[in-house]
Amino acid sequence: MKGRLLIVDDEPLIRRGLAKLVEKNPLGWSVIGEAGNGQEAYARLEELRPDLVITDIRMPLMDGLELARQIAVAAPETAVIILTGYRDFEYAQMAIQYGVKQFLLKPCPEEAVCRVLQEAFQQYRERETRKEREQEERLRREDQLLRSVLTRLPYDAEEAAALQASLAGRELWLIQVNQYYPEGRAYRREDLKLLQFAIGNILQELLDNRSGEHRWIPLEYDTFAFFLGQGCNGEAFAAETAGVVKQLLGIELEAVRFGGFREFKETEVWLENRLWGKEPGDAAGSRTEESGEMQMNEAKARLIRGELTSLLLLGRPAELASYMKGLLESVKAPSASIEIVKMDAFCIAMAMVDVMRKELEADPAAIGDIGGRVAELNRIRSAGEVVQWLSSQVQAFEKAFLSWQNEHNSGLISRALRYMEEHYAEECSLAAVAAHAHLSPNYFGNLFKKETGESFSAYVARLRMDKAKLFLKNTDMKVAEIAQSVGYPDSNYFATAFKQTVGLSPTEFRKQQHN
Repeated sequence: MKGRLLIVDDEPLIRRGLAKLVEKNPLGWSVIGEAGNGQEAYARLEELRPDLVITDIRMPLMDGLELARQIAVAAPETAVIILTGYRDFEYAQMAIQYGVKQFLLKPCPEEAVCRVLQEAFQQYRERETRKEREQEERLRREDQLLRSVLTRLPYDAEEAAALQASLAGRELWLIQVNQYYPEGRAYRREDLKLLQFAIGNILQELLDNRSGEHRWIPLEYDTFAFFLGQGCNGEAFAAETAGVVKQLLGIELEAVRFGGFREFKETEVWLENRLWGKEPGDAAGSRTEESGEMQMNEAKARLIRGELTSLLLLGRPAELASYMKGLLESVKAPSASIEIVKMDAFCIAMAMVDVMRKELEADPAAIGDIGGRVAELNRIRSAGEVVQWLSSQVQAFEKAFLSWQNEHNSGLISRALRYMEEHYAEECSLAAVAAHAHLSPNYFGNLFKKETGESFSAYVARLRMDKAKLFLKNTDMKVAEIAQSVGYPDSNYFATAFKQTVGLSPTEFRKQQHN
C-alpha cells in the first residue's frame, strides 16, 4: 500500500509538477490532495489524513513553519518535508523542534526530490511495520482472551469487561465446518492445519471486501466465531462464505446466528449447546489446541506481503529478487516436519498472491485460486517436493512482476531518452542518466539495452553524431564549436570519432552536403 501525500504550495505549477513527479516515479507515495496555503492544508488534515505533507515555507495566511507546528500537535504521526529557498533555510530549520527532519532547498533537482521522498517512504514503511507488529501483538492477546472467555477457560475479568465493551453491538455468528474430508477430495488428517488456514484466508478476504469493523477467531479446529460490525449483512456473508469455500475447497460450512452481542454471559448457554453439547466428529485435538496458530501464520503472511510491497513501490528489483530467494531458502530447514514445511510455503504463496492481485494487477487466470494450491500441496509427500512447488509459485510471481515492470519500465526509458535529448551536450554519463531514472547504473544499463536494442554508450555516440551532422549541414559554426555543442570538449577527438562513424571527416561531410 502506498503512503498518502498532501502537497502544499501557493504556486499551482509547483503543486502540479510535484504531483506529476510522484505519479511517474517509484517513490511509494500517492497524492491524495493539494492545498494553496497552510490554512487550507490544516483545514483538510482530518479529512485527508495524510502520512506525509510536503510544504513550501513562504505562503499567505499560514506559512509552512506554522503548518508544521500545528501538524505536530494535531497529527504527530504525519511526517513533514519543507521546501525552502536558500535565504529562508535557517528560518526553516526552526521546524526541527516540530519533528521535521527533511528539507528541500529550492530550486530542487528532480533527483533530489525523488531521493528525499524515497527516504521518507522507507521511514514510513518502517513506522507502519512497527505499528502493525504492535497491533498484531495486541490483537493476539485479545484473541487469546476472547477464546478463553468463549471456551470457558480462566481469564482476567477486568480485561474481559473492556473487550466486551468493544464488541457490544456487533452480530455474533458461528461458522462451522461439517466435514474436513469430503468425498471426492483426497484430503488427509495431516492437511488439517493447511485447510484451516486456507479457510481463514478465504474468510478474511471476504470480510476485507465489506465495510465496517469485524472480528473473528477460530474457537476449535472446526469452528470460527465472527463479530460482524454494523452494515454487514450476516446472512449474505454466511451464504457467500459457504459458497466460496464449497467451490474452492469442496468443504461444506454451516452458519449459525446468535444475534446482537451485549455481554459474554448471554452467550454461555448458547455456546454450551452449539459447541460443547455436540458429538465429537473428526476432532484433531482438544478444544483449544494450537488455536492461535492460524493467527500466527496470517501475521507471517502479512509481514511477507508488507516487505514485498515496500520493495515493489520503492523500485528495488535487485533487493526484491534477493528477498524472494531468501523466502525460498527459508522452507529448506532439514529438521522441519512436512506439515510445517507445507504451512510455511503456503503462507509465502498466499502473501505473493495478495501482492500479485493488489499491486501487480495480474490476470486472475494467471494467479490461480486457493483451492488449486491446497490440492497441489495435498498431493505432495516430501519436503523437497514442497520446495519445488514453492519455487514454481515464486516463478509465477516473478513472471507477473516482470510483466508489470516491463510496462512500468517503458515509461522510465522514454523519460531517460527525453533527458538524453535535452542533455547530450553535457555530461551524459550512464551514472547521471541512471540517477535521473532512479535506478542503479548496472540495472539501468541492462534495461536500456533490452528496451532500445543498443548499448547506452552506442546510443549516446549516435545521438551526438546525428546532432553534429545537423550543425554541419545547416550552420556555419566551426568544427571546434560544433564539437563543444554536442558534448566533445576535445575537437580532435570529435573529428576522429566522427570519421570512424560516418566515414568522412567533419569538413569533408560539410563539403559533400553543400555540393
